[in-house]
Amino acid sequence: MQGILFDDLKSLKDKMNQEEKNTQEKLIVEQKEEKEKKLHVQFEKFMQNSGVKKLH
Repeated sequence: MQGILFDDLKSLKDKMNQEEKNTQEKLIVEQKEEKEKKLHVQFEKFMQNSGVKKLH
């Protein structure tokens, strides 16, 4: 009986750890995409301000 409860707790803890890891990874990806978006906007403004025409 105790073994089953222990296994259940261990399984639940592993599941929670995996969900937390997935959440952190998702947050990192979202932050990276946000930074790339801001950088792209800054780059476009720089290109407009410097008078450079489109590269392609």
